[in-house]
Amino acid sequence: MATRTLHLANPLMHGPDVRAAQQTLHNHGFLAKTDIDGSFGPHTASACTLAKYKLGYPSAAIKPTYGDQLKGYLTGKLKLPRDYQERERARSGVPYIVFEQQALRQKIKSIALWGVANTAAIHYEQKRPIDGINHPYELPLYTDCSGFVTLCYRWAGAPDPNGRSFDGLGFTGTLLQHMHAIMLSQVKVGDVVVYGAYPGHHTCVVIEPGADPLLVSHGQEGDPREIRHSVEARYQPNHVTWLRLPEWS
Repeated sequence: MATRTLHLANPLMHGPDVRAAQQTLHNHGFLAKTDIDGSFGPHTASACTLAKYKLGYPSAAIKPTYGDQLKGYLTGKLKLPRDYQERERARSGVPYIVFEQQALRQKIKSIALWGVANTAAIHYEQKRPIDGINHPYELPLYTDCSGFVTLCYRWAGAPDPNGRSFDGLGFTGTLLQHMHAIMLSQVKVGDVVVYGAYPGHHTCVVIEPGADPLLVSHGQEGDPREIRHSVEARYQPNHVTWLRLPEWS
């Protein structure tokens, strides 16, 4: 008989099955002993995602839930499929936080490209608070370059690149103040570039790193659009700063 799937709820799910799940997670090093309390809270949810990551679950299946499948893999009653075993080996020694960052970076890229696909309904306007900050994918959208960068991070579930807890008041200056400057050779998907010395003149999201990164730029009506750094730089001040969240490597 299948057991109930445990997940975060309000009020929290609790009971002997939650405690048993927590004990199993603890036995395999995914949950601290002090967190075995019979209530399925944030620590238990995080332990489930970590366990699934380590067990080789596909990225889309790494969710903060506990059910018969996860229980079976942890207890040895179910055998890991071959593709799970391959991912398990590939992830060995790679911290889960790195995996989370990679996933967020790809989400930022996807949202930036969503912007490119919806150019006709996205308009350039210097508007604060940033339009759409709490309404993902709602169109029409009226925002400027730093607003668009902020929305990419907000809707992806990443930290605020302005360091303002997404109050909607960020701009190029707060990007420069909060994010860490990096070298071009260190740039990854989802990082940011600001043209112009503080407080900055224009900013874009990186969607493809390399010697001449591919960017998504929203600097005028008719954007967002994909553009190479070398092309965008022709129209911007010479001072260029590549930026990364302080939490990310």
